[in-house]
Amino acid sequence: MLPGPVQAAMVAALGDSDHVAEQKVRYGMRREILAPALTSAGLRIDSSEAGLYLWATRDEDCWQTLGFLADHGILAAAGSFYGPAGQQHVRVALTATDERIAAAARRLVGG
Repeated sequence: MLPGPVQAAMVAALGDSDHVAEQKVRYGMRREILAPALTSAGLRIDSSEAGLYLWATRDEDCWQTLGFLADHGILAAAGSFYGPAGQQHVRVALTATDERIAAAARRLVGG
């Protein structure tokens, strides 16, 4: 049994969906900035219509793509961490700050 104050906090948190809508807009805006930059840098984005991540590929081993991104100061996760089907993909998070997302996009397009 959870203590009363914890239960009250849970009710308050679960009853507030405004933050969910705000986050959805925030990640959508970041996606609109970073996705075209990745595409212009030669990556293709697969199955990433929503959410916190972009699933991207250059149709090469994910470790080569990670090296390319690292050369641009961008850290991502190897798709192989998520199983054999991800061997040629990287997972790029949209969880950095708006400023960091914008900076990564500029580096990708050479600006």
